[in-house]
Amino acid sequence: MACDCITEINGMLEEHILDTSIAFSLGTLTARTYTDLIRKDNGKKETRSKKPRLFAHSFCPFCGVDQRPKTEAADA
Repeated sequence: MACDCITEINGMLEEHILDTSIAFSLGTLTARTYTDLIRKDNGKKETRSKKPRLFAHSFCPFCGVDQRPKTEAADA
C-alpha cells in the first residue's frame, strides 16, 4: 500500500484481537482495503453465488492516498 494506515490501525486493534480486511488486486500483489457488501433485506454479508460480495477501494478510506498501482492510476 502507498500509506501505513492499515499497519497503524492493526497495531491499535491488536489488544482487542481484531484485524482489518485487505484484498489483493487481480494480476498484481497490491494490497487494498475492501468493503463487504451488506444485504438490505437481512443486514448480513452477501453470500449468494454469482453476486458481488465485496469491492476494493481505489483510495485509502482513512487518509485518502491513492492505492492503485502506478500504471492503473495513470490510465484513469
